[in-house]
Parts: sequence; C-alpha cells; structure tokens
Amino acid sequence: MKNPYGDFVHEIWEEFPQLAEWHNIDNIILPIWKLDQFIEAGYHNFDADRKPLFHLSKIIEKYAQDNKEPLLATFEKIAKFAYVKERYQEMVKDMPKVWIIADFDNDVIPADVVLPNSEFLSCSNTNLANVWSVITRGPYGPFGLIAEEYEDGKFRGFFTLNSNVCRHALNVMGNTLGTKFNIQ
Repeated sequence: MKNPYGDFVHEIWEEFPQLAEWHNIDNIILPIWKLDQFIEAGYHNFDADRKPLFHLSKIIEKYAQDNKEPLLATFEKIAKFAYVKERYQEMVKDMPKVWIIADFDNDVIPADVVLPNSEFLSCSNTNLANVWSVITRGPYGPFGLIAEEYEDGKFRGFFTLNSNVCRHALNVMGNTLGTKFNIQ
C-alpha cells in the first residue's frame, strides 16, 4: 500500500493518525480566538491563509515572551522573517533561546538579522521549506502551531496543546536539520 503521507504535517499525522481526522476549525474563528480558547480546545486542524496564522503566531510568541520561555519559529523564506524582524529583536531580549528556521537562499545570515539568544538554521532543500510553525513551552510541555503551505498563501495544519505531538514535531525537525531543540 502506498504511504498517503509525504509532507511535514502528514509526517506528524502519520505518527498520530487520529489527529488527521479531527475536525477543521472554522476559519472565521481562527483570527478572533485568544490563546485561552485555543488551550481550552486543546487541538484544532485548520485550512487557512496567512492572516489567521499570523494572529495565532503572535499570541503564541507573546506567551513565550511574557513567560520567558524558549521559542521555535519557522518561516518559509527568510524574506517572511523580514516582516517581523524588528518585533523579534525586541521580543527575544528576555527569552532564554529562540530558534529561527527559514529557507535561506544561501547559508549566510545578514549581520543586521542576527539577534541575541537566537540561532538561525536553514531548511533549504528539506521538507521544512514550506512549514510555518511557532512552538514554545507551556506548563505541561511544548505546544504550538504547525502548518504547511500547500498552495501559494494557503496553509493546512493544526494547533496543539498535546506535548507528545509537539515533541515528535520538534524531534522530526531536529533530525532533519541535524540539531536538537530544548523546548521540552
């Protein structure tokens, strides 16, 4: 039988197949929910454009900043990071560690992008090149947003409070990039 999974999100769903069958959240709800509502729900699949994911990303980043927790953020291209660079420069000051993963056009990170307490990793030529994720540590372990661009500006993915799912995603990312993310 042919493996129906291929991309990063599907690789996570392959390990947790029941999650792939979970209902999709209404796209109208995604941009208006606060973090408490996502946490109360525990898990939600979605199919969305950038705006709702940007909203969810910001509330996870704010949680990490307010609680001085580590943060992992992936961007499809380093150019996408340019939109949030100034906010990140301020945000990471009191955070223990921030990993920024992007599909760099080359392995050289411009000097004006380097941030304190941050590590930049290139995901060029990997299955992470289209991934948008924001993961931090909560009171019960890692939680966050994991999505993948499947069409220009269209993403499918999920929010999860399940630390086992996030740990698995972090391990897959770490194995892909040859590193370890200490968010657990």
